[in-house]
Amino acid sequence: MNRRYSKAATALCVAALALPAAGAQLGDFELGGSVIDEWSLCDNCAPHVVNPNPFDPRGVLGTTPPVNQPGTPGHDKENLFLVILNGGAKHEFDNAVAIEGRLTTRQRNYHADIVGEQLEEAFAGISYPTWGALKYGTMTSRSWSRADAFTFDVGLAPWAESGAGYGVLRHAARYTSPEFEPSFGKFSVEATLSTPQRGFQLNSASPVYAEPPKPKLFETFVQFSNEGNLIELIYQHSGGGIQSSFAEGGFIGAAGNTDGTANAAGYQVPSETLWLLEGSHWVGEHWKFTYGLKRSWWSGLQQQCDYSASVNLCFYDQAGFNYAVGGRVHPAYEYDGLLAGSYTSGLWTYTAGAIRFNSAYTKTPTEWGQSNNAFIGNLEARRKIANLNSHVDASVYGALNRVQFSHQLPAPLSFPSNTAFGGVDPRVSKSGNTYIVGARINF
Repeated sequence: MNRRYSKAATALCVAALALPAAGAQLGDFELGGSVIDEWSLCDNCAPHVVNPNPFDPRGVLGTTPPVNQPGTPGHDKENLFLVILNGGAKHEFDNAVAIEGRLTTRQRNYHADIVGEQLEEAFAGISYPTWGALKYGTMTSRSWSRADAFTFDVGLAPWAESGAGYGVLRHAARYTSPEFEPSFGKFSVEATLSTPQRGFQLNSASPVYAEPPKPKLFETFVQFSNEGNLIELIYQHSGGGIQSSFAEGGFIGAAGNTDGTANAAGYQVPSETLWLLEGSHWVGEHWKFTYGLKRSWWSGLQQQCDYSASVNLCFYDQAGFNYAVGGRVHPAYEYDGLLAGSYTSGLWTYTAGAIRFNSAYTKTPTEWGQSNNAFIGNLEARRKIANLNSHVDASVYGALNRVQFSHQLPAPLSFPSNTAFGGVDPRVSKSGNTYIVGARINF
């Protein structure tokens, strides 16, 4: 989305805040969202990578394609301006059948938060109290949206953005069961199936050794709650999609095999699996503890060179993931963990938490970061702004974030890139701090 439309989205947010009851339903319609403005300063980061190469984001492949050299560590300032705007309509008939539709967009510094995903939600649905709900369209996966909901307020957003899995699902159908209420709590079950379009070659005239696979993703989501706990279990399995460690990204079909060298190694249809267990536990009215355990598995994905003889150029259809010289892929899996606690007193909330990214298990001879591990810790103080509209929640916060790597190697396999979190490039620096101040409005 260009800057003009992003400004329009921001204006809609401001207009919503000016409503007598912002975020409330207007008949069958509802408008809501968030505005976040955050400033950060890192003390040992290398955000400006020399000769950046999107087809080798970890800089592990040597000179083919060109090496992705690390930048010089130092101080760097950044500003995050994030606008989340969602609108929906819902109507319930006299027989209790309800229909609904929803649109959601996220703009980061006047651009789509996820490249290529202008709308992260665009779906319609129907529900009935004793049957549950059925939705179809574009929607966010539970593996990303629920992980983000658990960790955003404790300053550990990397938990939702890392590892296997996909965040935005196109051509998706989702069934949510009614809520069951046994004596020990409440629970519901959900299943989602996504079948986006196949990938494609950039140069249609080049040879194709294997047609693009049909991408398909299946996700189950179980939620349980009682007086002191909220526990969720998520399983996601996909095949035929472009692989990465950016779990917020969209589910997009792989390009197939357009590279003769990959064909010689034996083309393999890529697949991913994610298991995610996370929850919150409340102790009294002041304390809350958040925890999580994640298992990511990747089959590996061969880089594809779509060669054009007429111009003597190689068009890279896809970057590849965890493969060795000669195009041979190697499966990999990794376990990561999360633990955080928060204390609320009046208008103030204080949080402390950490994520542990472990080394991965794989047999590839290329060092993709599987031998590295990382620690991300965060300390934060947040204060709510009182005396605002009852439908508006505003706060200001300050935080200290630290990234610590165990080795001077590429980032762990579950990192989207070397400098994804905190701007620290582990090939040249093993640690760094980021100082953050920000403001957030929910409506």
